[in-house]
Amino acid sequence: MKLVTRLFASIGLLVAAAVAGSIIAADVLLRQHLEQEIATELEREARLVAAFAPADSTRWPEFAALAGARLGRRVTLIDPDGHVRGDTEFDRASLAQLQNHRDRPEVRAALDSARGVGMNERLSASTNERQMYVAIRGGPAGLAVVRVSTTLAIVDAQVHAVQRAVAMAGLVMLLAAWLLAWMLARALAWPLLRIAEAARDIAAGRQAEFPDVRVPELAHHVDALRAMHHELERRFEDLRREREESRTLLEALSDGVLAADKRGIIIETNAAARRLLGYGDTEPLPPLGELFHDRAHRTLMREVLTGAAVEGRELALGDRTVVFSARPLADGGTLLVLSDVSDLRRLETIRRDFVANVSHELKTPLTAIAGYAETLAAERDPQATGFAQTIVENAGRMQRLVDDLLDLSRIESGGWEPEPRRIEVDAAAREAWRPFADRAASRGIGFESTTNSASINSDPEALRQIFTNLFDNALRHTPQGGKIRVAAQRAGNRVVVRVSDTGSGIGADHLPRIFERFYRVDPGRSRQEGGTGLGLAIVKHLVEAHGGRVEAESELGRGTTILLYFVT
Repeated sequence: MKLVTRLFASIGLLVAAAVAGSIIAADVLLRQHLEQEIATELEREARLVAAFAPADSTRWPEFAALAGARLGRRVTLIDPDGHVRGDTEFDRASLAQLQNHRDRPEVRAALDSARGVGMNERLSASTNERQMYVAIRGGPAGLAVVRVSTTLAIVDAQVHAVQRAVAMAGLVMLLAAWLLAWMLARALAWPLLRIAEAARDIAAGRQAEFPDVRVPELAHHVDALRAMHHELERRFEDLRREREESRTLLEALSDGVLAADKRGIIIETNAAARRLLGYGDTEPLPPLGELFHDRAHRTLMREVLTGAAVEGRELALGDRTVVFSARPLADGGTLLVLSDVSDLRRLETIRRDFVANVSHELKTPLTAIAGYAETLAAERDPQATGFAQTIVENAGRMQRLVDDLLDLSRIESGGWEPEPRRIEVDAAAREAWRPFADRAASRGIGFESTTNSASINSDPEALRQIFTNLFDNALRHTPQGGKIRVAAQRAGNRVVVRVSDTGSGIGADHLPRIFERFYRVDPGRSRQEGGTGLGLAIVKHLVEAHGGRVEAESELGRGTTILLYFVT
């Protein structure tokens, strides 16, 4: 609806309401006032007729006719029995045929009331017009009531005349309201339209022109719109700059990045992602559900589209190995990161093959060296025996190192798969402790197992090797009189096995790296005690091969606890 129409409708409704109220007031208040004036005048005239009525009752018919003609009213004279003794509209001969007026409302009220006055309004049977009747009690002897009546048509005429005048005034006011609405609309609509046009220009990113407005309220809006336009331009410029910076950083990433909406439609990507997925720079990418053809990859995409978070999932894309991660966004979309680890995996394979080959090749000469050294150690020459013993000890260390390297290489390469079965943790721990019992007893180190009959699904040989490496580490770092303790408890769908010692402990700066291969907290001491630096690395890989994980807790001077989490 246009502004001029709304203004005219508003003002017109107000004028119409005022006119309607005036017409109703004229009909009610003016009519009531006029009728009251007529009633007062009729009462006064009735008293005048009663005062001048002749005492001779035979003259009453002529007197009623004469008084009615002079007053312009209908005059009726009624005796105490209700008989009409004179009436302006009837001659002497017709009076006997008139009905008894004793029961007429105005007559009965005049006779019965204290004031002696009665009034009534009703339609006339002869003229079908509203009539007002006023009767008073009084007159000469034999005359009980004098009644004077007149038509109320003049009241209706006066009221209707006033109502017509009010209606005409209302029509004039409606014309004035239309003119006022048109002038107001012209004064307000033009700047409002210009303001709306400026707002549309701002929304479309075009240069906006602001009108010069003299109306203070609209001028404030124009000033606010102009300030908003300047602030939006500044913020848009900042956003464009930040977007360019983000785009430059995104394109500079070696990892592929894709952003998809909640329907799986890819809305943002970088060159690395297109290269890994095999799409050109301008070639459109399909939705996530159709991004891959391999069934396993499609299953992964369906999982991502449900809003699940995916971390470090490896995918084979042709001859490339890609680590896939996904995170749900706040608006229901998904952010995907593709990291090409093909070169890293190739280097890891080369390293594992090198370690395995070198370890395998070292095993035979080390066996020969150890055998010849043991033969020399059996000779009686003390000096030769000492040298040979040193060779035997170092060859043994090298053999242990080669054995650990071979074990670690076999586990990492996937050449070994666990064959789990149900094993009691307490029995496995005590079996693994048996080879260390004499060594621990000689140093007064106690052993305790409180596993609460816990059992896990594990490869027996792998679990034995896990405990062996942990006990060997614990014995080497636990002083005389210390204690090594094995405990197990259920935590949800996992069993947590704790291997604790009361040894020297590990500093907080070393703790995150103790599961790395060849990492030693105290290299000199570990080498002196025969450690290879691979025991905890082997433990970590064996536990992870079972679907579990490993953690470490330690405090200097109070000992170390290794936590093994196994899935039940």
